[in-house]
Amino acid sequence: MWLLASLVLAPASPTTGSAQARPSAFETLDLSLTVLADVSHGTLHRYWAPGPAVAAGVALPFYLGTVDAGVQYAHPGARRGDVPGFRSLFMYAGWGGEHRLGSALRVGGGLRVGVMALRFDGDTLPAFRRRESELGVAARATLRWMPRGSWFAESSITYQSILTHHRMEQVFLSAGLGRRFGTPAWLRDFLD
Repeated sequence: MWLLASLVLAPASPTTGSAQARPSAFETLDLSLTVLADVSHGTLHRYWAPGPAVAAGVALPFYLGTVDAGVQYAHPGARRGDVPGFRSLFMYAGWGGEHRLGSALRVGGGLRVGVMALRFDGDTLPAFRRRESELGVAARATLRWMPRGSWFAESSITYQSILTHHRMEQVFLSAGLGRRFGTPAWLRDFLD
């Protein structure tokens, strides 16, 4: 846990490389699609097997660091007959930063806050218990490879805690692809 915290907080400092290489606030827009693997073995996994998980996000340079927003979808399956499977959608906003490790490689980190919407499978639950929404937080460390042009590949490790009655703590490894675009002038004017 301390290792992940140090990886997140060190790169998230305002010193993110040379000013010439860093886009000004809201100048660019990064869109990404990621596949996640839940590698934790906590209380949650006694009852549910990790299922497929995907995420889509958008990030923009901010005055200090980067702001991001996105969604993460997962579908864990029930390991036992006395619990239903469920689908989850984590909608988040976050802040982070990055450091250059050469011309094409960057290391970064950040924090996210969001809401996880849960929808339980099966007809055995009363209607009012089939849906639930909970607050969640996440800390993330990333490694990004951006060789030339606007495409990039990214891998990350994320610690996520959903504040349910019995806290859901998960660790995700992820890999994804993304593309950087210039932010349209109308959107830059609106955000600035």
